[in-house]
Amino acid sequence: MQAETVLHKQDKQPGIFWFQWSFRLVIALSALAYFWIWRFFMNADGVAYLDQGDLWWKGDWHNALNAFWSPLYAWLTGLMLLLTKPTMRWEFPAVQLVNFAIFILMLFCFEFFWRELLLTRSQDALTGQSSLYAWTLGYVLFFYVHIGVPGLAYVNPDLLVAAMTYAASGMMLRFSSGRMKVASAALLGCALGIGFLAKTVMLPFGLVVLATMLAVAWRRRAGARLVGVALLGFLAISTPFIAALSWNYHRFTFGDSAKLNAAWFISGARPLYRHWQGNGTIAATPQHPTRKLLNWPEVYEFATPVAGTYPVWYDPTYWWAGIYARLTPALELGALRRSLWRIEHYPKAYLVFVIVALLMLLVSHRSRDFLSRLVRFWPVLVPAAAVFLMYAALNWEPRYTAGAMVVGCGAVIASTMISGEEKRTKVLRATSMLIAALVVGLVLVNLGRSYGVSGILAQRIELAENLRAVGIEPGARIALIGDGLHAGDWARLDKARIIAEVPHNLGTGDSVAAFWKLSPEKEQSVLNILRSTGAQAVVADVQPKTLPPGWVRVGNTGHSVFFFR
Repeated sequence: MQAETVLHKQDKQPGIFWFQWSFRLVIALSALAYFWIWRFFMNADGVAYLDQGDLWWKGDWHNALNAFWSPLYAWLTGLMLLLTKPTMRWEFPAVQLVNFAIFILMLFCFEFFWRELLLTRSQDALTGQSSLYAWTLGYVLFFYVHIGVPGLAYVNPDLLVAAMTYAASGMMLRFSSGRMKVASAALLGCALGIGFLAKTVMLPFGLVVLATMLAVAWRRRAGARLVGVALLGFLAISTPFIAALSWNYHRFTFGDSAKLNAAWFISGARPLYRHWQGNGTIAATPQHPTRKLLNWPEVYEFATPVAGTYPVWYDPTYWWAGIYARLTPALELGALRRSLWRIEHYPKAYLVFVIVALLMLLVSHRSRDFLSRLVRFWPVLVPAAAVFLMYAALNWEPRYTAGAMVVGCGAVIASTMISGEEKRTKVLRATSMLIAALVVGLVLVNLGRSYGVSGILAQRIELAENLRAVGIEPGARIALIGDGLHAGDWARLDKARIIAEVPHNLGTGDSVAAFWKLSPEKEQSVLNILRSTGAQAVVADVQPKTLPPGWVRVGNTGHSVFFFR
């Protein structure tokens, strides 16, 4: 109660209201600029989510229920497209507007976490520093992690995951300090359940949070009722989806993304992501792989039974049925080494965190007590570390663990005792200003580089428009001389469906290059095979200088199309 009174007084200090809204405005405008620059961007995961959203809002629940892609993000993007009904050129910008709305939600969830962090800190932590300074550090960290490091515009639920990580961490701080009420416990459980609906990895995160709550309650010999309320909230949100998913797949499952990622990145199942025929380091038998129609150049067909613009990636669990993750200590250590290598070679992902941690240690009064103060935040550090380790054991990327890294760095800041000594305070604030300048510089560089690729992104929209102009109609069944993972964006805009492909390198050589080197007779035989799949046209993503008869160049896009008449 005393801590709340102190923070309340600090929040009432002159200028803090305008200070916070100034930071919010700068962060929001920077994010909006980033989303606008990337407004035409679409990744393969995003195409799958958009397809899933369409199916949800059409009522096709059988095809919408997916053990690889979680539903919440698809619900949001599908609702946006249903309400706005955008034209081809504005479909992807409408999705980025959804991302921007989620970003604003994440910002307020972060503020909730940071406020709880300042309430929970030791009475001697950040002594002599104003609330304005503590909030500045928090906003700088948030600004750096979510805008300074590339990946903000990816069409996936990572921003939702970060938002729920902040919300759950703030609730955990409230619980561990004895300030949680029943309503807050219910909200914590709901946040964990919503996180699970956003991404499967949040299920183990939620279980770790609940186990940590139980450990805190056991140590305090109080609060078990609140743990039960949080558990009920979590089950109320997550259980219906788990039941529906298990019913749809005729087996118990809460999602298979971890299983497939373990097979790909730990056990060495190959080729990555698509067209597994039982090859790789795992001696397993595919139950229903994509149909291989020709050995060389490789030709695959996958028109049925999976839905989606690119069925191979809409439900990988179907095509990879029969795979298993062969886990051994040596393979796990190999995956961890690869993750550590990526962290080491991705300095922007942790540079500011390292600087802030060193700064706090250098200026901290009685730094030998720093670790004992940091340990007090174990109720939020344990779940954050669990998220980081889960991804490090599989396939780490900065955007996966952004929220967890901010939570950890926030605990470091809140554990630092800084006296009011004038010299020490000046050093702290001067160094912090340098960090802020570094962050702003990195963000500006990131925005500048992003602006440089905006024209390339617009070309993908022009490709879709040109394909529509030359005769690709909505609902068309398309074969590719190329990769569906890279063609899903224009196919999605054209409302076409990719049902067969002659892919690029899958480990046995580049089938696309081999196709263009065939004699006219053999090339026609491959086209006949593609025609037999039910394809109405073939689109190639590279082309020779002189096109064979029947092929039509698609403007200046580097693509060409062949129609079966």
